[in-house]
Amino acid sequence: MELIKMRSIVKTYGKHETAVNALKGIDLSVNKGELIAIVGPSGSGKTTLLNILGCLDSPDSGEYFVDDINVESLNSNKLAKIRNLKFGFVVQNFALLDDYTVFENIKIPLDYSESKIKNKKEIISNILKKLNMEDKINKYPTELSGGQCQRVSIARALVNDPEIILADEPTGSLDKKMGQQVMDIFKSIKNEKKTIIIVTHDMDIASQCDRIIKIEDGNVENSDYALV
Repeated sequence: MELIKMRSIVKTYGKHETAVNALKGIDLSVNKGELIAIVGPSGSGKTTLLNILGCLDSPDSGEYFVDDINVESLNSNKLAKIRNLKFGFVVQNFALLDDYTVFENIKIPLDYSESKIKNKKEIISNILKKLNMEDKINKYPTELSGGQCQRVSIARALVNDPEIILADEPTGSLDKKMGQQVMDIFKSIKNEKKTIIIVTHDMDIASQCDRIIKIEDGNVENSDYALV
């Protein structure tokens, strides 16, 4: 079932002679439950595409639908709501607050949620248990390894139970062993009916996804099913 649909998405930064055409008419469809890799050289438009997918940025033209909702028709409040409910974000540098504990870092999206959630500790403890991190709940990021910090970042992305996880180079700052552990977590999350889109330079990671979308110079060059 189609969850995400993009048609003729264009994004340009700057004007006149300094203009950079980041995306040049992207067409993209993603089905529910897919694990997708977006690959391509630096500057090809991967992160711009991911930001538009996550409603962190908007295209100059084109149509973007999430669950048949036209994203461009939403006002800022409704856009913030769909971003909070539909998406979880994982980034390369973890984006954790050093003076917050693991529990406090993961809790941030719940604090911004409109729902009045009373059992936050239980929700967070259960997620950490799945990630084999329950004993780190009161630790600070500076006390953790890079792989552990990325697990905390993944836990934070999962805490609102979003349908879609967007990950920008999630293994980029990790060694091969830790990177594979993170990828194994993504594969287990997929089994829980989540849709996951990963931007990566690592073809070993990309080859473990259901489909590889290659972007070059702001265009989708191909979209192939990986050999998994």
